[in-house]
Amino acid sequence: MNLREELLKRLYAGEVSGEELAAECGVTRAAVWKCVRSLISEGHKISGTTNRGYMLAPSNVVSCAGVEHFLRTPWSVEVLPVTSSTNDVAKNRAAGGATDLVVIADSQTAGKGRLRRSFFSPGKAGVYLSAVIRPDLGVSDCGLITACAAVATARAVEELSGADVKIKWVNDLYIGSRKICGILTEGSVGMEGGSLDYAVVGIGVNALAVKFPSELENVATSVEAETGKAVDRCELAARILDNLHGLDSDVRSRSFVNEYRRRSCVTGRTVTVNGEYDAVAVGIDDDCALLLDVGGRTIKFSAGEVSLKLK
Repeated sequence: MNLREELLKRLYAGEVSGEELAAECGVTRAAVWKCVRSLISEGHKISGTTNRGYMLAPSNVVSCAGVEHFLRTPWSVEVLPVTSSTNDVAKNRAAGGATDLVVIADSQTAGKGRLRRSFFSPGKAGVYLSAVIRPDLGVSDCGLITACAAVATARAVEELSGADVKIKWVNDLYIGSRKICGILTEGSVGMEGGSLDYAVVGIGVNALAVKFPSELENVATSVEAETGKAVDRCELAARILDNLHGLDSDVRSRSFVNEYRRRSCVTGRTVTVNGEYDAVAVGIDDDCALLLDVGGRTIKFSAGEVSLKLK
């Protein structure tokens, strides 16, 4: 671990003596001071007291040390200040053999959603993460992975903010009538048996208040805007990851499905399907397929087959 990460780790644990840290890390006191100044320039709120040391105040800056401080399950954490897409970075890491790795970015320049849509990912405002897992699951389970991740994320947001978080089939989280989160699962298929070699679960949460582009301001919102609570982004990322741990077991047992149904903001409502016709969402089956009533006939749709607009 480099000096920056060691200093942050210790600051999260409590007060840090610059003199003791310098001696233990084999660096000069000036090097520690320079590191402190660098962290302050990044937005960390650090104060120093003569003869005592440095202290960290809440600042909502995303860091490896911050996420690991709250994390209770075994993930390798990589944090980037900016990247094109955390999913793309995570897929590259997965192709190199990584597993149980999460890539987190403060901002994305080309965040991705379903159906090739873009995901607005400004800096200092959201939680944008992609988790690499190697589940013992088949390709047909990809939709279930997304649904399970939606429940995991909804729980995390609810735990920290107290909000009533709903799920719009299959991958969007809502507070009230507006979206706070999107989830995109991508993967690689093994050549034999049609099983997943790996899956990358990309999750983007609008955590803090931000001004959305005009085309999104009536459909998107943030956790802070809806609840008044500026949730800690490091803690939110950690809670999501803790809830994702053991996802393949949850998918196989379908243990999350009833909660997924309960959180649905689609069931019982009229929706527009692929922009072409209206239908009534009548339920979600045990494989998280959506059941639509189309002119008195019930039709089942799996994830990826349709795009829905609530009416």
